[in-house]
Amino acid sequence: MQPEPEAPSITSRVVESTAWVIAGRIVTRNLGLISTLCLVRLLDPADFGLVALAIAFASTVDALSALGVQDALLRHSSPTRDLYNTAFGLGLVRGLITALLIVGGAWPAAVFFKEPRLIIVLVALAVGTMITAFENIGTVDFRRDMTFRKEFNLQVFSRLFGVFLTIGIALIWHNYWALIAGTLATRAARLCQSYIMSRYRPRFSLRAWRGLIHFSLWTWALTMLGQIRDRTDSFVIGRALTTTDVALFSIGQEVGSLPNSEVVEPLHRTLFSAFVLLRNSAGNPRNLFLNTIEAGFLLILPAGIGISAVADPLVHLLLGDRWVATIPIVQIAAAVSTISIFRVVSDAHYNATGELRLTFWLCSVSAFARIPLLLFFVAKAGLPGAAWALAISSVIDQVLYVGVTAPRLGITALDMVRRLWRAIVACIAMTAGLFQMGMGWTPTQASGPLGLTVDLATRSTLGAVLFIATLIVLWFAAGRPDGAERYFLGMIRGQCSRLGILGTAR
Repeated sequence: MQPEPEAPSITSRVVESTAWVIAGRIVTRNLGLISTLCLVRLLDPADFGLVALAIAFASTVDALSALGVQDALLRHSSPTRDLYNTAFGLGLVRGLITALLIVGGAWPAAVFFKEPRLIIVLVALAVGTMITAFENIGTVDFRRDMTFRKEFNLQVFSRLFGVFLTIGIALIWHNYWALIAGTLATRAARLCQSYIMSRYRPRFSLRAWRGLIHFSLWTWALTMLGQIRDRTDSFVIGRALTTTDVALFSIGQEVGSLPNSEVVEPLHRTLFSAFVLLRNSAGNPRNLFLNTIEAGFLLILPAGIGISAVADPLVHLLLGDRWVATIPIVQIAAAVSTISIFRVVSDAHYNATGELRLTFWLCSVSAFARIPLLLFFVAKAGLPGAAWALAISSVIDQVLYVGVTAPRLGITALDMVRRLWRAIVACIAMTAGLFQMGMGWTPTQASGPLGLTVDLATRSTLGAVLFIATLIVLWFAAGRPDGAERYFLGMIRGQCSRLGILGTAR
């Protein structure tokens, strides 16, 4: 099928915007990784667990008042100044209510988790909530205009400031206050930067609340569901096990979910804007949906399976021996992250078209399925059981979204197979090769930073070569069809041409 006339221009803008978003994620995550690698050697796991519990509690309370006014502004075809000021005013009211709820819930949370230090930590996080509430609403135009380069600057510089401050305080204090101070510093820096980068100067107003509230109410409900889905693990583990186990699970999930957090989640921001453009121009989202699924799957499938396969040397090298309990968590989380793209792309489409009621019911199934799964598997298998519970609920989530979205966009199972089969076969070849060489899902025999680095590099290189070689052979055997392979090769050729490596690109 030939692409619709509007698709190429929108697709190219999605590519450029996504590149900036992913670049921002890569930089900020690398800063976060540097911070984590330093802090795991300066702080105890219990410190991480304490802050993880506090953030989980504060984030859940924050979801109770989340209104999604920025997304409402994005969907509006011609927002007025009253709408911007009302969005800012609603944000301030929301921030104040959230901060008060966090402070009010600090003591009960400390009693529930049997951790008295939670009180002062939650009070500090409440201050951070108020700081965020004063951010300039004018920065929403960065997404409206798909100028994500500005968002890149907004994220990176504030994060850089917070990381340096966190590490510096950790070197002096060697306790959890370094993590709290870094969080507050990052938010304060972002607040200042938002007024420097945007000329808009908001005023407090609630005059145009009717123009925002309908979309915002559904966004609130979805955010609350998302918090139930994403934070239940911390509450169940914190109650059934210990704060140290919360830290182990949190870090393991963070490492294992890198393909999802670094590639798939950034797509949501750009795809939301792109699907809004398609809706306003009466375009067909089918091609954008399929193109995104194909390209994203080609990236995250080998990344997720690869991280799962090399989890043992990866954890020993990056986190150290105190964190070896995270290895099975990383393996499970990385493997299941390979299918996360289906929900994210579908969710961006439904948000852009305003079909939030449908998204709410789809999200409800996985959110409430996760609770009994966690209770059962944590009781039976501890931390690995929690990882399996999240994996099963994620599979349920993806199947539901694909089953509903594909027919609505006129996409058949054969369409999906045609787009994805080469990546799947190439990943099977990679997995078989790693197993055959004894380099996949096996304990490392290396020791010391150098030995672990060599082991990890060997396994990773072998996996990458097997995947890429198989993929290229399959692509040529299929007649070099248009698709993700041709697009990525074109990008590589263009970059090489700019660097003068391959001469003029054809």
